[in-house]
Amino acid sequence: MKKNSGFTFIEMLVVITIIAVLTMVGVTNFRVANQKARDGKRQGDLEQIRAALELYRTDEKIYPLGITFGDPLESPAGTVYMGKVPDDPLDAYSYYYSSDGLAYTLCAALELETTGSCTGSPGCGTGVDCNYEVSSPL
Repeated sequence: MKKNSGFTFIEMLVVITIIAVLTMVGVTNFRVANQKARDGKRQGDLEQIRAALELYRTDEKIYPLGITFGDPLESPAGTVYMGKVPDDPLDAYSYYYSSDGLAYTLCAALELETTGSCTGSPGCGTGVDCNYEVSSPL
């Protein structure tokens, strides 16, 4: 008697299906973890910019009318309040800043947060509405 050894076709299909399901779950969790990390960075960036803007206002008596993300935030006298104003971690999104000198609004688009919007904001990227806002405390 000769015994055939090996796996049946059904056993192979079951194993492949289990591996595929586990892979999909892992990839989905990894993607969500990356989105949460980028959202946390966005919120942290806006809080750091807020702190620098408050220092600027303390010295200059007004908020800057505009800031350029990626460049330093400095006063007309040359005082540097932030070495490099952070920009959004994804190229498709951007932060939004507007100010009249007396108050400001700073917005970002969070990937996992879908409630709220920036008041008067034109958007934080290509067709992306802002949904996280930091504004002047007064």
